[in-house]
Amino acid sequence: MVAGLLYLIGLVAVLVSVAIAGYSAPAMITSFTAAMDVGDANVFEIIGELARGLAWASWPVIVGLALMGFGRVIMLLSAINRSLRGQN
Repeated sequence: MVAGLLYLIGLVAVLVSVAIAGYSAPAMITSFTAAMDVGDANVFEIIGELARGLAWASWPVIVGLALMGFGRVIMLLSAINRSLRGQN
């Protein structure tokens, strides 16, 4: 039960972070295309600025994926434990 809860909390964290980051994507695409239209644009500098704009999303996604992984490991260990004891 705890494993399923960990998995769901991690899944919600990842999905919400990706959805919020996706909501700001049109503005980021517009700023990227406007910066690339300038003749002397440095591509790496522009991508770095856009990545700094999404830096807030990295920790919720990493933590959410870690929670999902821990939940799956607990589910696997409990399934192994049940099978070794011969229970269904």
